[in-house]
Amino acid sequence: MLSYIYHILNSFRSVFSRQVPWISFCMVVLGLIGAYQMAGISSLCRFWQMNEAGYMYLLHLFHSQAWSIQTFIYHWWQLALEQQVAVMEGERLVLLGDHTYVPKDGRHMPGVVSIHQNSETQSKPSYFRGHFWGLIGLLIGTPEHSFCLPLEARIHQGFTHLNQRDKEDKDSTAMRLVRMALDFSIRHNKPAILILDAFFSVKTVFRLANTVWSVVLKAPLLYIITRAKKNYVAYFPAVKPDKPRPGAPCKYGEKIKLIDVFENCSQDFQEANCLIYGKMENISYLALNLLWKPTGGLIRFVFARTSLGLLVLMCSDLEIDPLKAISLYCYRIRVEILFDMLKNVLGAFCYHFWTKGLPRHSRRPKKNKDLKKPSQENLFLVRQCWEAYERFVMIGCVTLGILQLVSLKFKDQVWAGFQSFLRTRSRSLPSEGIVKEVIAQELRNDFIKVADDGTMGEIHRRLRENKLSWKDKRSEPMIKKKVA
Repeated sequence: MLSYIYHILNSFRSVFSRQVPWISFCMVVLGLIGAYQMAGISSLCRFWQMNEAGYMYLLHLFHSQAWSIQTFIYHWWQLALEQQVAVMEGERLVLLGDHTYVPKDGRHMPGVVSIHQNSETQSKPSYFRGHFWGLIGLLIGTPEHSFCLPLEARIHQGFTHLNQRDKEDKDSTAMRLVRMALDFSIRHNKPAILILDAFFSVKTVFRLANTVWSVVLKAPLLYIITRAKKNYVAYFPAVKPDKPRPGAPCKYGEKIKLIDVFENCSQDFQEANCLIYGKMENISYLALNLLWKPTGGLIRFVFARTSLGLLVLMCSDLEIDPLKAISLYCYRIRVEILFDMLKNVLGAFCYHFWTKGLPRHSRRPKKNKDLKKPSQENLFLVRQCWEAYERFVMIGCVTLGILQLVSLKFKDQVWAGFQSFLRTRSRSLPSEGIVKEVIAQELRNDFIKVADDGTMGEIHRRLRENKLSWKDKRSEPMIKKKVA
């Protein structure tokens, strides 16, 4: 398993123009896997037993000019597709996307905005300050046992701090996430289906997805499946009159509330078995191609009664099998699990970068239109800090993706090396947390029994030659004695 991880890390060598930042990148990835607790770069230093000089050494990676985050993302996309583990729906990949909020109360942190969050619990505030992240992922594994492999994560609000407000406001937060999915499909010429929640059931999302077409499939390169909101209405196509009348023909026919379809058309529903959140279930469903005024065209609406309640889906593919659309939408839970793993298992959002180049902001939530712009002379520092956030999170996404690939390819070895207590196995595939615990132990053993060659050897040599570790030479005989 370690050799597989080292092989992936070695493939990133071409992304970095110099060897030093590549070694720092390897140390961050392996440190995220091996650290017991994650609280930023300090936790990485504790894992590698680094001193203050080592802290500055790792910190430089996120501001280095030796690598570009866009080139880094493109390489990760190519590497993910080369693993041949993607779940395919016909000829299309399955992409998942969503937004997440990360609380941040730093007064000099670019991109920090006031965020409103609806929550059913009283433990979360309604308004707070933080970063608004958009992320897309690729569904990998099998339909029964799958992961959402993170592909790209970007900050989608607060562009006023970059003096780009007038330019970026043309795209809504929903459109920015769809553009990320389109960039992935266009770059690799791979048609895909993007699964989204009800927040994205707006006209701009469907119109943007239809702007790029596949010549081979003679269809849009990106299809959208999203959940409809409860107050939406649609129209049946107008019936052509027997005798033409003067003027433009009527386009919209009878109006119907989507939620009323379950009562008015109950006799048209069919029953079938469908995979709902990993379990086979008997449901009743109905598919109708109706006109939706915001887009001015037909949308395939799928209505379903499940044990979890009523479900109304909107699909840009007018010929998709309704049962398949329902099963695909249920995979959206994987992106929620992905956010949980990034936040609570890896600590991929535990960054604390800030810059004095940004004017001081209040910690209390205020209107985002009052965000302060940096001066032109400090704009470079602000942009560098902004990119440091995205670099840190993207390295965390790559780390989590590596753990998922190890779980898929070395399932039996992971379970054999897992020595902790687990009361119930929810599925045969080990989770990212279990893989992290197993690999972390192997990394510690490899760090002690390190050879002069290989990735760990390069890291060990860098720590020793640059005196980045707090351990002095007097501790080396003890390490040799343990190996003996």
